[in-house]
Amino acid sequence: MAQFQWYRTDTASIMFSALTTKDWGRTFRFTAALDAPADPAILKAAVSDVLPHYPNMRLSLRKGFFWMYQTVSDAPPQIRPEASRPLLPITARYRGLPDFRLVYSGNEISLESSHCIGDGKGIMRVFEEILCRYVYLQGGGTQAYTPFVSAEESCENAFDTYFQKNGPHDTLRSEKAFHFEETYEPDYIRLLFAETDEQKILDLAHARGMTVTEYLSAVLILGIVRAAKTPITQPVIIAVPVNLRRFFETKTLRNFTIQSYIRFDPAGRTDWTLDEICGATYGLLKATLQPEKLRLTLNKFGALKHNPVLRAVPYVIKHPVLVKSQNDSHASVTTIFTNLGDRPLPEPLQSKVRRYRFVNGDTRNYGLAVTTSCISANGILSLCFSRANRDTCWFDACVNILKEQGADVQTRAIEGTGKPEKPVVPKTKTPFTIEKVKAYFNI
Repeated sequence: MAQFQWYRTDTASIMFSALTTKDWGRTFRFTAALDAPADPAILKAAVSDVLPHYPNMRLSLRKGFFWMYQTVSDAPPQIRPEASRPLLPITARYRGLPDFRLVYSGNEISLESSHCIGDGKGIMRVFEEILCRYVYLQGGGTQAYTPFVSAEESCENAFDTYFQKNGPHDTLRSEKAFHFEETYEPDYIRLLFAETDEQKILDLAHARGMTVTEYLSAVLILGIVRAAKTPITQPVIIAVPVNLRRFFETKTLRNFTIQSYIRFDPAGRTDWTLDEICGATYGLLKATLQPEKLRLTLNKFGALKHNPVLRAVPYVIKHPVLVKSQNDSHASVTTIFTNLGDRPLPEPLQSKVRRYRFVNGDTRNYGLAVTTSCISANGILSLCFSRANRDTCWFDACVNILKEQGADVQTRAIEGTGKPEKPVVPKTKTPFTIEKVKAYFNI
């Protein structure tokens, strides 16, 4: 057994871990469609080569006296065939295992990860390292794996690095947003994919002076207006995670995103056009993407974590407050839309990977009926709607809007039922050390 290692949860992980239970955990999924069936033996060998270099991927949640904390697990992650249900949540039952798994089916390899160990940009980067190593070993390669970033850099808590004690912080108050009816089918998930030519969407967005994220957000808003059963009188608010690595220097692979917002008020109208919505939302996202404005939000959430009074409160008392805070926060958004953008394939993968798919997770414990996500590779843009019921009205409306704009859209649905797993966690005993005491009390 290696030396006991632990990390403080980052600012985002504090919130995600508060909602993690034995039956649910915030989990997202990346899928690479390859040119040949997945080989489980080579996949396991690739993971064995890559994983030791990235402690952030081996983190496992633990409950401390004041806060949750994360230990570095030496146990191998789950690597198994696809189950009856995609995106089974990674729950509190995983404590002792790395909080991610790899699953395979036919030509597809998927990585499913707890949001507690990292965000999409960081986890996707390691997934590509695993895929590159897999392809290298498949081709008979024998040289040792070399990591692209040091273990120390990959585990930096960048939220703490850039938090300014007593600095200015965001004071904006949230408002209640429009929500679709939150009806859930127990242990069921449906993933709806709309795939189209990336260049076509780029052309449509650039013709309006917008980014792809801004343009697709407008499509989502119009789809909401069309799919709603009654005229909408509340604001439609799209939460868009912002990758802070673009603005603050860091190589961390852990969480380092915050949310920005696109707000649109339908005002009870049902006859909005896409051009009108694009005009009304133009520049809203861009206006927030300034380091000084982003730092206000960094300081706001950092102030909560570093508040000396809050830090002294036992976690058993803090926990329900954190849960309520998360629920209140998500009452103020209609959906979360995460666009990981265009992923230029590393050279070893260019002839091997046909497409990527990205699922922003099951958010039934967030009070959100649907979450949306997007990723592009090899010229294919993949838009995903993740939901815990069989309704497809909003998805269908958005597909029709893209077709009206001249895009050739192919759709695919993946669904399944199944209860969260109780994986076999190795029972290991490690000697008592002062580091264990420090971890438990977060000191």
